[in-house]
Amino acid sequence: MRKQKLILMDIDGTLLNTDWKMLLYTKKILTSLHEHGILLGIASGRPVDDITFHTQNWDLPFQFDVLVGLNGCEIQNNVTNTYSLSHELSPEQLKTATHLMLDHFECIPFLYRGSQIHALEVNEVIKTSAIKSGKEPVQVDLETMCKEPCVKVMFRTRQKETIDQMEQYLKTIETPGLKWFKTQSTLMEVSDSAVSKAIALPILCQQLDLDNGQIIACGDTTNDNEMLKAAGLGICLKNGTEDTKACADEITELDNDHDGLAHHFVKKHPELFKA
Repeated sequence: MRKQKLILMDIDGTLLNTDWKMLLYTKKILTSLHEHGILLGIASGRPVDDITFHTQNWDLPFQFDVLVGLNGCEIQNNVTNTYSLSHELSPEQLKTATHLMLDHFECIPFLYRGSQIHALEVNEVIKTSAIKSGKEPVQVDLETMCKEPCVKVMFRTRQKETIDQMEQYLKTIETPGLKWFKTQSTLMEVSDSAVSKAIALPILCQQLDLDNGQIIACGDTTNDNEMLKAAGLGICLKNGTEDTKACADEITELDNDHDGLAHHFVKKHPELFKA
C-alpha cells in the first residue's frame, strides 16, 4: 500500500474529547506522524482564525500543514503559503434561510463576522461559543446580521429534539441554492448548495501534488460525510453519527474520549509511522 501523505481531521468529536480537550496520547501520536513526514491538516466548520485560536492552545510542537475552514470554503495552506475563500451566501440567501428557521423553530441565528459573532440573541450558549472561538459576541438585528455576504449562518437550539425536527422538516421542502448540515446535537448550519469539506480536496491535491488516494479524512458527523467519501480513506469515530459511519471505510474501536483516532492509526495503519 502506498503511504498516505495527508491526514485531514475534524475537531469536535474527532480530535477533541467531550470536554473540548486534546488528550495526551492523541498529542503524542500526532507528533509522531508529523515527525514521520505525514502532512497533517484540520478540516472544520469553524473559520480558519477560529481553528488557529484552538490549535495554539493544544500545546503541539508543530504547526498544522493545512487548515480547511467553513466546511471547505476557506483554505489556508501553510506549505505553499496560500489562502482562498469561496462559496459565500448573498445577503438575500442569508435572510431567506434565517426567516425559514425563525418562522418554524425556536432557535438563535448567528454567524461569524471577522473577530465577532453576530447573533439575534446573546445568551449563555452564544457567549460560551464566543469564548471557545476567541471572538466577541455582539447582538444585532436581522438586517445588520445579513447585510453582507457570509459563507454560512448557524442556528443554535436549546433542545436536541429541535434539531431532529429541523432535519425532518427540511426533508419536506425545497431550498434552492442552500445546503443544510447538522454539526452538533443542538446546531444546524446552512451554506451554499455546493459546499462540503470535500471541495477542498482537489485544491489541496493540486497545491501539494497529491491524489485523493493519498488523503485520509477523519470525522464524526454529517458535515464530514462528503469528505470521508471523497478521500482515499475515510475514518469515522466510534462516537460518530450513523450516517457518517455509513460513509466511512473504517470506524474506530474507541471513541473520542479515549484517544479513538490515535489508537486507530497505531493499530490499523502502522505504515504511517515508517520513515
